[in-house]
Amino acid sequence: MWMGEIMVRDTVECVIGNIVKAYRLFEELMGIRIPRSILERVLRETEHVAIHELAHGAIRVVYPEIDALEERDHTFGECIDEVLSRLLEVYISSRMGVYVHSFEEHEYELKNYTSLSKLNIKARDLEELYRQVSRLLEERRLREAVDVVARKCKEWIRETSLRDE
Repeated sequence: MWMGEIMVRDTVECVIGNIVKAYRLFEELMGIRIPRSILERVLRETEHVAIHELAHGAIRVVYPEIDALEERDHTFGECIDEVLSRLLEVYISSRMGVYVHSFEEHEYELKNYTSLSKLNIKARDLEELYRQVSRLLEERRLREAVDVVARKCKEWIRETSLRDE
């Protein structure tokens, strides 16, 4: 067992404990049992959100200047962070054999960000970007994956500014 595993297990046990408490409080509040099917769906979505948020964390470890970049150029920084986190999410979820959003779902999600809503991000672009990035991830070259996504984000931003002129 590596040292980080102890920290992860402690944190996960605490979070699971809180989820169990919330489950009991909801049942108490409603006066009825929550069906297992609902609990399973909620926990799968929780798993999905955790993978996504860990992707953001991994980006910040490898590319700590992302926060400063987002402050300087919000659209560019957010594009890198949100697009790459979704590609990492697909990569990790696929390796784990758990639920993965489609590239169409990712396209839709990205349109909900004010700064990204005007960018012409399409599912097919995300899928092609994923192919490029996944090869780099196989070789543990996450920093280079950041660069690939950054180039694509610049392209989307440039296309938008040309279209808006």
